[in-house]
Amino acid sequence: MFFSNRAMLAAIIVPLFSLALAACDVSREEHGEAASLLAPEGAPNEPVQKVNGSVITRGAVQRRLQLLLDRRGPVQRTGPEEIRLLRREALEQLIAAELLYQEAGKSPVKNLDELVAQRIEQYRNRLPSDDAFARSLDEAGLSLPLLQQEVRKELVVSDFVDTRFGQKVSVSEDEALSFYEENREKFKTGSSVRASQILVAVKEPCGERDRKQAQEKAERLLQRVRQGENFGIIAQMQSDCASKVRGGDLGFFSRGDANPRIEQVAFALKPGEISNIIQTPYGYHILKLTEKRPPRLETYDEAREEIFQLLKREKTMKLAAEHVAQLRARARVERVNRQ
Repeated sequence: MFFSNRAMLAAIIVPLFSLALAACDVSREEHGEAASLLAPEGAPNEPVQKVNGSVITRGAVQRRLQLLLDRRGPVQRTGPEEIRLLRREALEQLIAAELLYQEAGKSPVKNLDELVAQRIEQYRNRLPSDDAFARSLDEAGLSLPLLQQEVRKELVVSDFVDTRFGQKVSVSEDEALSFYEENREKFKTGSSVRASQILVAVKEPCGERDRKQAQEKAERLLQRVRQGENFGIIAQMQSDCASKVRGGDLGFFSRGDANPRIEQVAFALKPGEISNIIQTPYGYHILKLTEKRPPRLETYDEAREEIFQLLKREKTMKLAAEHVAQLRARARVERVNRQ
């Protein structure tokens, strides 16, 4: 769909952290080409700003910066000046989110602890193992308590914005249709594929013996599906990916959405074909291509729901931004260290 692969509104409310996801989630690989440009000066827990006494750390700014870069595209095309400006934008977003969080604290969210636990479990289930989850936290510069704290903030702020502003806005059919007609070119989709997978995970740290055993298991499973055993059933019974609950189904994805190794193989297969074993840092993967879709123009009916969501979000964020401006005018925002 159009909005899943293109940047939406530059909103105040974005996820407060970005985990590195495994290939089983068909997510992009982490950027790493310009680490010297992205590296912060100082310790992650060092305070850089205070908002009414609440600290924003260097690590929080770095995570938000990485999220903004991920949404822009390959980091190697971003120069030092652009990164400096994005780092400032990341800090401004964190200040805005903190102001809203402080305001939202006056209206507690029901069952918040349970919601935080559920959200973290969702992230955990998108990775093949506890070790992979721990690695993703480490790569994002997070501990589990810090993750819980940031998820809590995200949920509180999102609930506040939806309740305070989202319920005040509406989108008409004419508005949505006009948006579609004025942006038809943006609704042209590239080719996409739908695939299922079986993953034999490799838990780190592991020795050569463990890796060899995992590879041998993957080879046995590949032989079984090529001999005609049901791919979905074997995925349900043997795969280490969370997609096993769907028989290994990963859904549709386009070029640029997937782990490059997974993507390269998937787009080369024909519907019904089964891949050779694909090795990634998470283990050994076997793909089965289900369907291919050629490039086409989405119809209004197909795009309608996403258009309504986008236009409602734009209106909601406009109201939220106006409220943040009012809060900031009364707030005490202090710079602690150089960014």
